[in-house]
Amino acid sequence: MTEMQKYPLPTAEREDVEEALGLLWHQRELGFTEGAMLRRSLSTAGSPEGFDRLIHLGFIKEELGQVWLTPTGEELARDVTRRLRLAERLLTDVLSLDHTAVDPNACVLEHTISPEVTESICTLLGHPGECPHGHAIPPGACCQKNDALLSPIVKPLSRMAAGESGRVAYLQLKDHPELHRLLALGVIPGTPLHLHQTFPAFVVEVGESQLALESSIAARIFVRRAELPEMS
Repeated sequence: MTEMQKYPLPTAEREDVEEALGLLWHQRELGFTEGAMLRRSLSTAGSPEGFDRLIHLGFIKEELGQVWLTPTGEELARDVTRRLRLAERLLTDVLSLDHTAVDPNACVLEHTISPEVTESICTLLGHPGECPHGHAIPPGACCQKNDALLSPIVKPLSRMAAGESGRVAYLQLKDHPELHRLLALGVIPGTPLHLHQTFPAFVVEVGESQLALESSIAARIFVRRAELPEMS
């Protein structure tokens, strides 16, 4: 009989710690590291004692009014952030849940999915770089070696072959000047498209239009593979 790896369900305290570290990670992304402000943030989020608990557990330290993640805290904060944002992508891109149901369900999944499942989700989604809210997803080992055993359900248009069809899952074009043009041309999530050629430009058919896209733009359009009829 094959020995199975067991992952006990996290305790309520563990979940609180992960929630607090995830919040601190996001606040740092926004440029906030001031201790008093972060204390208020945790209190507002329902964890008034969370700040001191994280210090006691050795996950953070406060020096001269600034808060720093310790190496242990950095690792756990990064991991829980990765799990949460991949769960959000899974629920949005694969299960197509309404946005009102994504966040509460992702918050449950982030505490329970194992490292192996996390990497499989990432691979299945084509190693996405952003969550549906536009925040960066910390890469994992699977992203670095990129030798996935699973065939991605969602992948960049730049990695599709000529003749393939699918539906736009999401655009990773934050602050990119091409974003508004693509949206105006109908390249929005859920839109079916067909890739005609990949060189010298990526030529896609979207509705009644054919668009020629540079590879840098095609790499930022993520497409969900689908069994679609050929477009004429």
